[in-house]
Amino acid sequence: MAKNILENLIEKLEKAKLQLLILQLQLRVIFLQQKLTIPNLPMPKILVIHHGGGSWGFDQVNNHHRNKWGFKSSLGFYLGYQKWIEYTGQLYIARRDNEEGAHLAVEGKPHWWNRNSVGLCLQGNLEIKKPTEWQLMTLKDELDSYVARGFEIEYHGNIEPTACPGKYLVEWLKQNKYIK
Repeated sequence: MAKNILENLIEKLEKAKLQLLILQLQLRVIFLQQKLTIPNLPMPKILVIHHGGGSWGFDQVNNHHRNKWGFKSSLGFYLGYQKWIEYTGQLYIARRDNEEGAHLAVEGKPHWWNRNSVGLCLQGNLEIKKPTEWQLMTLKDELDSYVARGFEIEYHGNIEPTACPGKYLVEWLKQNKYIK
């Protein structure tokens, strides 16, 4: 009797596992059809700093990325960076940290960087204009939080040849000992 009950429970468990697997596969198909990313990657340990290169704000860059790539995050945004800091210091979260970004196109390794790092971008061209004090306050809070969680801090221009995130931001990152 106990053996029959146990066999019955095992059979039901196997059916439930199969149903769960089918649901997971269906969800992945839906995400892929809508070009959604799935926040299921291992938590990255690298934070890459960027600047927007112009004056566009979050909404404008999000729309630009939607029209250019159409790569929608699980949070409903198209921005390739996980986080964005406006001139006002307002922080936008566009992707989860463990969700693939679209912030680096490194020759030969674009997917590696986008799956293994978090992209944080500041509004503006910080090669020609200093970041605002509000941006720096928000950035400092974010950087301190990531450092406390064991993240390595990098900047775009140290990974591939580019002026990003701008000389003024690189100078600030060095002065505040976030990078060497």
